[in-house]
Amino acid sequence: MSKPLRFISLTPDQQRIVNNAYQYGEKRALRRRAHAILLSHKGHTINQIRDILGVKRDTVSTWLSQWEADGIDGLQDKPRDGRPNLLNDGEIALLQQLVEDHPHQLPVLHAKFQEKTGKVVSRDTLRRALKKNGNSCKRVRYSLKARRDETDFRNTQGLINALKEWEDSGTCDLYFFDETGFSQSSSLPYAWSPIGQPWEVTAYSHSKRLNVLGFLSRKGMFFHHMTMDTVNSETVIEAFDQFAAQKDPDAFAVVVLDNAKMHHSKAFRRKIIDWMTHRIHLIYLSPYSPELNLIEILWREIKYRWLPLTAYSSFDRLCQAVKGVCNGYGVDNTITFA
Repeated sequence: MSKPLRFISLTPDQQRIVNNAYQYGEKRALRRRAHAILLSHKGHTINQIRDILGVKRDTVSTWLSQWEADGIDGLQDKPRDGRPNLLNDGEIALLQQLVEDHPHQLPVLHAKFQEKTGKVVSRDTLRRALKKNGNSCKRVRYSLKARRDETDFRNTQGLINALKEWEDSGTCDLYFFDETGFSQSSSLPYAWSPIGQPWEVTAYSHSKRLNVLGFLSRKGMFFHHMTMDTVNSETVIEAFDQFAAQKDPDAFAVVVLDNAKMHHSKAFRRKIIDWMTHRIHLIYLSPYSPELNLIEILWREIKYRWLPLTAYSSFDRLCQAVKGVCNGYGVDNTITFA
């Protein structure tokens, strides 16, 4: 006498759970097992499910048994022990202490760790352990934070947030002003290339410099003035005069700028009243607070993302590329600010 056919019967709630696992399960194994349960519920025999999924008959039978015993949990992979950690908790703590003393010297860190523990491990093992313990290796940055007044910084930060709200309500147009320069001796971005064939750009110890003075709005507007002359008070005044002539004459514009010496010169200050007649008001950042000036983000994007590497092959090509990127802001490239 043949064995009775075996089928899984699902309640509506169970159908929803299994169907969700079949459609959205994170792992392929779970999705296949859930599929098998659904097929059985629809009346497919074990042999038919075996043929549909391309697995062994015993495998399908095991899946059905796991569902009957533990439901959806029975279809999940069980936790696996995996390879034991090479470093114990005490050694991880020692490694963290050593990296605080030698943050940029992995060879020294490696030697000190092996000397103190007597354990021979590779530098890659230490790298992985440091990352797993919440560390990352990044270029050391220069910072002005230690030189600024924190209370002044927080007050300026609050003022800028209030100005953003004014702009969002239509009370004013908010712009961030700054100057930057481009030359063939500028820092270059990272770039992917075939192994052993890195990108190379001709090195220049000295190069002509294209200076860009810009007014950036969070709403996608970017006014800019370019010059190869040295940036001084006269150059900045020329850029502000150009901005006053180009902006909407009926709009009240607030311009945020830093405390560069040329922004406080007598010649510059004498022009402030004139610009106010063009509905332009200036707000100075607290000293040593470049992160509050949003146009700094634009300069980084241009230099390290938007300029093609071929732009650095000649100064003329660099100038053309910078002009193209600046003129195309808001169309070809843009930044979304919160």
